[in-house]
Amino acid sequence: MPYKDMLITPDHCLFFDGRFVPVRMLVNGTSIFYDRSILSYDYYHIETDEHSVILADGMLTESYLDTGNRMSFQQEGIVARLGSRTLNWAEHAAAPLEVSRAWVEPLFHALAARAGLTSADAPAVVHDADLHLLTNTGTVVRSLRAQNGRSVFLLPPGTHAVRILSRTSRPADVIGPFVDDRRQLGVLIGEITLLNGHNRHSVREHLTVNDLAGWHSLESEQMRWTGGNADLPLPELAENGSARNGLTLLILETVAAGPYLVDRAEHGEAARCA
Repeated sequence: MPYKDMLITPDHCLFFDGRFVPVRMLVNGTSIFYDRSILSYDYYHIETDEHSVILADGMLTESYLDTGNRMSFQQEGIVARLGSRTLNWAEHAAAPLEVSRAWVEPLFHALAARAGLTSADAPAVVHDADLHLLTNTGTVVRSLRAQNGRSVFLLPPGTHAVRILSRTSRPADVIGPFVDDRRQLGVLIGEITLLNGHNRHSVREHLTVNDLAGWHSLESEQMRWTGGNADLPLPELAENGSARNGLTLLILETVAAGPYLVDRAEHGEAARCA
């Protein structure tokens, strides 16, 4: 443990039992917390010939490992800039970088218990995703029904694209910082089906277009996470090439969703529209 208050950046690593752990994964709000009152500061990197375990303020931590960000540094005076070596954690680190939940979570709880925290201090969450659509004409569409993970929406005439809107949360916030996933996740969408009269069409753009706005990167051929505001272009299903008309239903399969922080659930929509 450090013998005095220690100020480091979130991705800086501390050394525990032969492994480096980013301090952001150990934040408990009491003994390890973000100090947002400090608006400006000088930051000094200590670099050794080889990446090393060093002692700072009584705490085992790491020297600087040049993974390619050296050019982002600023310096003044007669200090000379050294050339970048572009090292990596796999080959050049003094110890393994540990970000797995299985290893970090017990360490997190041990440090939290030392600070007098319990599971009762976990954040309040909700599980309702508030899933709805916003059409290209600005109409908000709520589901007609939701059952067995599938939500059915009635689209107004003239709809050729929608945005899939929902609450969002980061696994690192709702589960714990020991989960190394800081993405803002909305809902995990699987199959999408468009029905118009006797026409049935499987919509797969979200599973094939990597840079589709509002979606996270493709990870599977069957499902994909939204970021809470995901674009979805819709195909034409009209007969004989005429304009879309009649009853059009959009069916979304939700594979997973939430939980969501209570404050984000209550204020997320206002934040998205701001």
